[in-house]
Amino acid sequence: MRIIVVPAILWLAVSCAWTQEDTIPKKRLRTPAVATGFVGGESHDSYVIRAEKGRTLSVGISWQRVGGNQAQFTVSESPNFFDGAPATFGSESDRGRHWSGKVPKTGDLYIYVVAHPTARYTLRVTVH
Repeated sequence: MRIIVVPAILWLAVSCAWTQEDTIPKKRLRTPAVATGFVGGESHDSYVIRAEKGRTLSVGISWQRVGGNQAQFTVSESPNFFDGAPATFGSESDRGRHWSGKVPKTGDLYIYVVAHPTARYTLRVTVH
């Protein structure tokens, strides 16, 4: 019986990791928005903003520098951080501190903030 139970437990653990969902609530932003937070380690902060086709979404981040820490963000079309590939439009500047892009279709866009090891950050978001 033990031989069957161990593989079943391993399969369940791997299966859960593959289908892991982003259960962190996303904070809804309205433009122009300024969001502040503290993040680090294995965690992330999640934001969502609605943008109309043809408008320009601009995002910038700054953080309190302590011992070489770094904060960064990703703009994604995916509501799931773990599947959240960067948006297929837009480009970054200022070594990743700014991002801007013309929205190709009306809908929600997601902004995910991470830091290493930790950072107190300010995120500025506009749709114009």
